[in-house]
Amino acid sequence: MLSRRQVLLMMAALVAAGAMRTPADAQQIVQIGRDSPERKPILDAVRAPVERLLGIKVIFVVERMTMFGDWAFAALHPRTEAGNRIDYRRTLIAKDFDPEQDSDFVDALVRRSGSSRTLVEHAFLPTDVVWKNGKRNTSCRARCSSANSRRTRPG
Repeated sequence: MLSRRQVLLMMAALVAAGAMRTPADAQQIVQIGRDSPERKPILDAVRAPVERLLGIKVIFVVERMTMFGDWAFAALHPRTEAGNRIDYRRTLIAKDFDPEQDSDFVDALVRRSGSSRTLVEHAFLPTDVVWKNGKRNTSCRARCSSANSRRTRPG
C-alpha cells in the first residue's frame, strides 16, 4: 500500500508532466492516413473554396497529408463526385484554364483552432514552385510539406 506522501508525489508528478508542453522543434510530422479522424476536417476546409472556384462539387485524391502540431499540409488532386478527372473547360475557370500549362493539383496549408480547421493558404492548379519564398509560417510550411514545397509541377 502506498503512503499518503507517495500518492501526493505521484499526483504532483502527473500534474507537472501534463502541464509541460513539448517545444515545437520536438514535435513530430505525422502522416495522416485514410482512417485518421483528422482527415475529413482538413479536406472539408479545402473543399469549400475549391468548389466555389470551380462551381461544382468535388472530392479529393490525396497524394500527401501531414500534420505538425496545429498545422496540416495537404497535396491533393480534385476530382468530380464520381471520382473522375475534372474537365476544367466545363467549370467556372474555363476561360482562364490552359491544359498545356495548368496542373491538376491543389496544395493547402490548414490550421487547427480548437475543433475547427481554417484554410490559411492554398495553391490552386499551380504551374510552378509554390511557397518557396513565402513570408508567413515558412518553417511550418517547410516541415509539413517537405519535398512538396520545392518541387515544380509539370504543366
